[in-house]
Parts: sequence; C-alpha cells; structure tokens
Amino acid sequence: METKATVAITRCQEYDPKQVYQAVKTSLEQVDGIHKLLSNGKKKVLLKPNLLSSSLGPEHAVNTHPVVVRAVVDFFQKECGAEVYIGDSCGSLRSGSTNKAFKVTRLDEVTRETGARWINFDQDKHIEIKKTNGATLPTFKMAGVVKDADLVVSIPKLKTHGLTKYTGALKNTLGVIPAKGKKDVHVQAPKPSVFARALVDVYEEVKPHLTVMDAIVGMEGNGPNAGEPRKVGLIIAGRDGVALDVVASKIIGYEPMSIPTIRYAQERGLGTGELNKIRILGAALPEVVIPDFKRPSSFARDFAINYLPGVVFGKLFDISTSVTSSVCESNCTRCYACVKNCPVGAMSTVEGRVVVDKEKCIGCYCCDEVCDYKAIEMEHTPLGKVFVGIAKRLGVER
Repeated sequence: METKATVAITRCQEYDPKQVYQAVKTSLEQVDGIHKLLSNGKKKVLLKPNLLSSSLGPEHAVNTHPVVVRAVVDFFQKECGAEVYIGDSCGSLRSGSTNKAFKVTRLDEVTRETGARWINFDQDKHIEIKKTNGATLPTFKMAGVVKDADLVVSIPKLKTHGLTKYTGALKNTLGVIPAKGKKDVHVQAPKPSVFARALVDVYEEVKPHLTVMDAIVGMEGNGPNAGEPRKVGLIIAGRDGVALDVVASKIIGYEPMSIPTIRYAQERGLGTGELNKIRILGAALPEVVIPDFKRPSSFARDFAINYLPGVVFGKLFDISTSVTSSVCESNCTRCYACVKNCPVGAMSTVEGRVVVDKEKCIGCYCCDEVCDYKAIEMEHTPLGKVFVGIAKRLGVER
C-alpha cells in the first residue's frame, strides 16, 4: 500500500498563547513520526520563520507571528528536550535589517523568555553550495547553521505573492541565503518561471524536516507585503513541505499545480504535489477552504493548468506575471529601501525622487517586497495586459 504524505489542519482562531500552543501541539502530534525525528540523540532544532519586513509589526500579517514561533519553541523544549535556535535573513538589505526584523516581530522577547538562541543568517558562517544536474542555481551561499542542525523546522506565513502566486513552505527557504545573496538569485533567475525553479533548488538543499504554517491570519491580495490581513484561523503542519503547500494553496482557492514551485518540486520528486495522495488529518479540507480569498493582481490564475507541457507552462506563467515596477509618489516616504534592494540597479534617485529604468527592470518584486508603505505598483507589460484581458473575458481572472 502506498504511504501518503500527512498534513494536519488544526483550527485556531486567535493569537492567544494557550490556544496557539495547543493547536501547534495537536498538529505536530498528528504528523507521522514527529518524536522519531529527535531520536538517537538528535537535539539541535533550528526554527526558520518568515521575517520579510524589518519595520511592520505582527498585526500587519507580513512576518510569522511571534506567538506561533513561541509555541513551536515550547513544544520542542518541553516535549522533546531539544536545544532550540531561531534564525533568518530579512528580505530587506538595509543595514541591520535582520536584527531589526527580529525585534519588530518580538522574537527577541521569545528568546529572552525561553532561552532559545537567535542566529542572524547574515552574520552566521556561510557555506557554499554547489549543485549539479542543470540546476538553475549551480552555486549559492547559505547559513552554515542550516547544515549543522539536527532538525530544521520551517515556520512560514500563509500569504499570496505577486511573483510566485503563493508563498509558503517552499519559498520560505530562500531566507537561508544571506543578505545580498538573495539579490544574486534574482539576477541569475530573472524570469518568474526560472525564479520558481531557483526556489526549488534552494528548497532541495535545505529540505526542512518539518513545516508549521502560521495560517491564523494570512495575507490576501498583493502579498507578500502589500496585501491585506485575512483571518484564516488555522495551524497547518506536515513533514512534506510540498504536500503542505498543496493543501494551503488549495485552502485559499488555488489549483495547486498552477503554483510553479509546487509543480517543479513535484516534477523533481521532492514531495507530493497531488492532493489525492495526501492524507489530511484534523479539520476537513472542504470546511476550511476560502473561495473568495483575494489573489494578486499580477496574472491570470488558471492559464497555467495541470496538463500543460513544462515548456508551455513556463512560458504562459512568464507572460502572465511579466511586470515592471513604478513608484506611487503619494505613498513614497523616500526611505530608499527599494533602491537598495533592486538587484539590477533599475531604481535610482533623481532630486530625492525614486525613478525606475523600465529597460533594466526585470519585474522581480524585490522592491515591492521591501516597501512597507505600498508605494510600489507593478504594471503589466503590453503583452501581459493582452494576456490578462483574454483571461478576464474567459472568466478565469477575477
């Protein structure tokens, strides 16, 4: 009999510490072999939350909520007697951003109260990864602690994403690449479909042993930073990050195979990408689906369907997501985070104003991801506008 990947869905309506801990504990105890993961003396656990913003607090639903991180820390300390570390590299490249994100998300309080150790991936020792077999990222650097840990636990936030449609277990692993290295990934993988493959390269190297998703309050619309908080009321956990992303993306109304990271990870044999091969425990999937969850405005949702050949899928996905950035002057605070984060130097300042060189812009969303003031607008290319217009007329883009 074929063994199915297991994903546990547990209801949790608010960030009350006792409720969240119970939901996390319930989810993890349903995941196959959770205690076996720390058998044989394996006691060093690394938690990798999603710390995208260095200035927006937990109420904005941009970063993983500290109460969820605290619950995971408590579980591994109390139930498993583990030594727990928390680490990440912030999406912003402004000086000190990762440590600022650590504080603004109140994870500094978590470490003080629990004794868990904080590791800034920008400052940690780095190791060079060399991949073969035609990888999109043949080499990249990552935080060394990821390889030193006995157990790596990804704690993503449930959010939409303008470039990759959805961000969860797979995309959260990009944060193991320190500081400027993330910009280099965008330069090496400028097209949306190629970037998705690059994310899978990183995930393949990290391959978290476990994922616990903060889906109590997610982000809908133009995520991962410029969308709006949306109550979902769930904790989702599983050992197979691909399977977890399938379930989570289905909850917010996506066809999972239209998510490029899920599709490419499935093709590479890194996890279960087919919903009918996933065993769901806890809350029933039909009961928690949110059909009106708002999607990003950047592309036509259902043109990238299950049975398209890989090459056609990639081309259609690139067309539907091809954008260039522009600046909304009325919202811009002139913090210049976007200028510092642009991997190709397409953004600069002229008399204090931020301007975009459309010829250089690769539509990578790096500026949008780090703008905390909704001052970045992503505009379709002419071909993209035609494509989305067709999609709207056919009723597959809303």
